[in-house]
Amino acid sequence: MTEPNRNLSDERKAAYYVGMIISVIGFLTFGSVFVTAAMQFGDFSNFVADARSMMMRAVIGMGMMIVGGIVMSIGSRGVHGSGILLDPEKQRRDVEPWSRMQGGMIDDALSEVKTLDNLTGAGAGNQPAPQTQVKVRCRACSALNDETDKFCGQCGAQL
Repeated sequence: MTEPNRNLSDERKAAYYVGMIISVIGFLTFGSVFVTAAMQFGDFSNFVADARSMMMRAVIGMGMMIVGGIVMSIGSRGVHGSGILLDPEKQRRDVEPWSRMQGGMIDDALSEVKTLDNLTGAGAGNQPAPQTQVKVRCRACSALNDETDKFCGQCGAQL
């Protein structure tokens, strides 16, 4: 298996930023409809032409936002990762930088959870959690001894 590409190509970065620009222009075009409507409130002298202009800008703005979002998705996840082409192996390679970023974010969040530190033994001050001690009871005198002892510490009998 080939080494995964950990960096986004310049083409994917360019596609992402072009998609973002298209989306912003579409949002501004769509938003201009509301600004124009507020400025012409109560003026019905050229209502039909104004309504057509506003409707056309709204539709074009919405279309640009949709197209920009698709281009951004292709740029961030690649052609295969965005679901346009279906090839699992290429999809895995396209999505690898994105999923690595997600894994890093999850790892950062989990490192802040104190319960996990207690379970892994990396508690406050990075001191290991106390380990469980197993004791063995002597059959002769019933004294408790460490599990590694071969003879009883009290009576000397073999454990």
